[in-house]
Amino acid sequence: MTKLTDKQQAFVANKAAGVANREAAIAAGYAEGSADVSAHRLMQKPAIKAAISAARTATPGSDAPTMPKASYSDPLDFLKDVMNHPQLPIAMRADAAFKILPYQHARIGEVGKKQTKKDNAAVIARGRHKFATKAPPQLTVVRNGD
Repeated sequence: MTKLTDKQQAFVANKAAGVANREAAIAAGYAEGSADVSAHRLMQKPAIKAAISAARTATPGSDAPTMPKASYSDPLDFLKDVMNHPQLPIAMRADAAFKILPYQHARIGEVGKKQTKKDNAAVIARGRHKFATKAPPQLTVVRNGD
């Protein structure tokens, strides 16, 4: 049997975990633009097929990474656990982080016109803008010769 490269072993691990061909190839480190072709070529090799079937039939307590929870009701919790899982390939963890990003931080420029105007008005009202209104003069009582 042919010895598999590191990328091929990562591809086998991802396929055994149930990841689709393209995503498994990307997570293994193959170029994203040619991931479909790379995955197809890998799946044609008998050594890869044998390694995937052997990895799928391996005992669950072996090297297979396990998630902290048995089931998830919230997809964001699942993605966070994938992102922070030290036994998963770094490409898979980075992909999970990339997918979480829009839910954690808004894109620059995604704020609507009304919200932008409201934010600008708040900055002006706080007096941190050159067109902010000046503070009224301090009123003091002047007593005549008491």
